[in-house]
Amino acid sequence: MEYNTLSQPCQVPSELVGNMVYTLRSSFGLKMWYNSLSTTTLLICRGDPMTPNESYYDRIRDSKNTEAIHRAMVEFFLANGENTSLTASVFRTSRPTVIKWVKRYKTHGWQGLRDLPRRPHESPHKTPEPHQQLIAKLRTNDGRRPNTRIGQDKIKLLLQQRCGIKMSTSTINRVLYKLSLIQPRKKKYQKKREIARYRERLQPLAHWQVDVKYLNDIPGIYPQVIRRILAKFEYTIKDVLTTTTFICYAYQLSTFNSAKFIALCLDHFRRYGLDTSKITIQTDNGAEFIGSVFAKRDSLFTRVVEETFGARHFTIPPATPRFNGSVENFHGRIEDEFYDLEDLPTGSDLLDKASSYMLYFNLERPNLDLKKTPFEAVQQQTDVKDPHFMLFPPLVLDDFPIFAPRLLSVNDVSDEVTDPPSFEKRSQI
Repeated sequence: MEYNTLSQPCQVPSELVGNMVYTLRSSFGLKMWYNSLSTTTLLICRGDPMTPNESYYDRIRDSKNTEAIHRAMVEFFLANGENTSLTASVFRTSRPTVIKWVKRYKTHGWQGLRDLPRRPHESPHKTPEPHQQLIAKLRTNDGRRPNTRIGQDKIKLLLQQRCGIKMSTSTINRVLYKLSLIQPRKKKYQKKREIARYRERLQPLAHWQVDVKYLNDIPGIYPQVIRRILAKFEYTIKDVLTTTTFICYAYQLSTFNSAKFIALCLDHFRRYGLDTSKITIQTDNGAEFIGSVFAKRDSLFTRVVEETFGARHFTIPPATPRFNGSVENFHGRIEDEFYDLEDLPTGSDLLDKASSYMLYFNLERPNLDLKKTPFEAVQQQTDVKDPHFMLFPPLVLDDFPIFAPRLLSVNDVSDEVTDPPSFEKRSQI
């Protein structure tokens, strides 16, 4: 068969590729040629354009099998008397490109027609190795804190202040990834599984979270709160496993009121047979729980928990309210189901209706995760069978006498009460 070239006819043997002879007359033929085997041969018919409208570089850019295109070029070159100009014209490329691939073929065979990696052997802008080691030291605090999370912005500032090195945060981030100093964040389902495994190891009525809810940001009771008709703070304690919850109120946020609240709660637990030495009280780092950060001894709250009742008190890391997620969740529930719905004109109305709501919450309201009420969970998992355990009426801590029999433990460890009342007054209380 005779085929036409640019200047003179040439003979190109047609080859079958999967029982099909592909030409470049149509886009379908061009696409099939792209993905064909390496033995594909270009057919150039008389009277038709010798190549499609796309150039060699367009084919290389769009092709998923560039090695087949290079092989077709070399085969065409060898079949036509090693004519470099003709091959370059047919494939719409330059002579140096044809020479390059022919040279690679003669040197390395058909394997040489594969594209070589374009990664440079040396990078002139690579971060020096001493700088990378310095970044790693700053990230881990000289190796003393391997799990620390000093971010790229702080590392950039420390590099500039301590070493006079100016480096972008993207470069620092790239170095941290290279040194495996950035751990991937856990997915939400992974966190949920970890929490579920953690809760399986907990003992019922042994791990309690304590927090304070501010009531002056609730629109429905805001006027009564700012006029001191209603208390401003709600103290809450909640068991992580059974979701059993108790609350009290206070006009003043102080370690003294916090100590009163925890003393009432732990005394209530002890009355129903719970071993307070196995109880853990978890709080945030609020001053009402830990006192002054410059204090030389533990706060009153901690001393009541540990010295009086033998329980343990520990705090969550700063700025991590999610660690107190169980009690924080209750704060959202009580606002939606109680404060936003009830009419609370006076303090007595607040105490009466709050007492009713807490009985409903602990005795009748089923928990969606547990599929049961808190009291049902307590009955099934502990030796507490008396429903009066859930009877913990909310009190106003400011009005509760400090020398009442149930709070003598607070007075024993307190440094704030220096003038106790006489025996007659104490007996009246």
